[in-house]
Amino acid sequence: MVEFPVLSGETLWAAVNFIIGLAVTFIIVYLVNSVLDKYFGKITRRDPRLLTTFTFLRRLIVSVIALLGVMSATFTAFPGAQGAIASVFVAAGFASIVIGLAAQSSLSNIISGIVASISQPFRIGDAIMFRNDFCFVEDVKLMHTVLRTWDNRRLVVPNAVLQNEVIINYSVEDPTMLVPVYVQVSYESDLEKAMQVMVEVARKHPDCIATEKLPNAVVMEFQDSGILLRLLSKAKDQPTAWRMARDLLLEIKKEFDRQGIEIPYPRRYLVAGRELQEQVYELTKAVKTLSEAMRKASAGEAKH
Repeated sequence: MVEFPVLSGETLWAAVNFIIGLAVTFIIVYLVNSVLDKYFGKITRRDPRLLTTFTFLRRLIVSVIALLGVMSATFTAFPGAQGAIASVFVAAGFASIVIGLAAQSSLSNIISGIVASISQPFRIGDAIMFRNDFCFVEDVKLMHTVLRTWDNRRLVVPNAVLQNEVIINYSVEDPTMLVPVYVQVSYESDLEKAMQVMVEVARKHPDCIATEKLPNAVVMEFQDSGILLRLLSKAKDQPTAWRMARDLLLEIKKEFDRQGIEIPYPRRYLVAGRELQEQVYELTKAVKTLSEAMRKASAGEAKH
């Protein structure tokens, strides 16, 4: 028969105190998180630029309180644990442990998150380009940042990585975007009419922000198959600019078809040399002679 060890009353009481300490810590963390969320929420509604900083700060405060609460519950319930932990630090070498912890990527990510939340090279909700992926900053956590790509994927990027990357931020300062659209027309087309059509199509688009100089169209380049034109307009942000460019291409094609303006396809002209021209001439002459002979022969048979 298996005999189970019997816990003493002191051990049971220590375990109960530890559980109670964890429960109190959980309650305190929950209340502090709720209060900070409501308080910071009021401030960020007035100034959305502070959302990233306050979100990161709230999580940092809650994490520190939780860590201190767990440590307090442990040392209160099990006083001997404090001496054991201290002896471990002394035996292992306190300085080496501190240096080792400082070198850890986890600490680096936390520090990078603090720096990013204060300097704000990007904020929650910003549209950015990260490693050739167009993304929205969905959340900035203690260890990593969550980026939502245009096709609804989630990139979980360590904060230290973002700290060392060059990021294109489409939302910082001025989120408006220029919308360039390139269209090629044939050399036989009326350029003035084509550019006027492109400008009118842009002005009619509901997302176009018209200014004194925009939208406008200019000649960019003489190419092999036609003349390259550029339409330049403006949209309120990068996602709108992307959709607007697609819409403009479709509407310009439709309007060009109605106005008889040709969008060319690649053309190649072959220029024959003198020797080839002579051979072609002789071959054409022979074909004509043969054709004439066959015609006369057919006429003679018809008479008989």
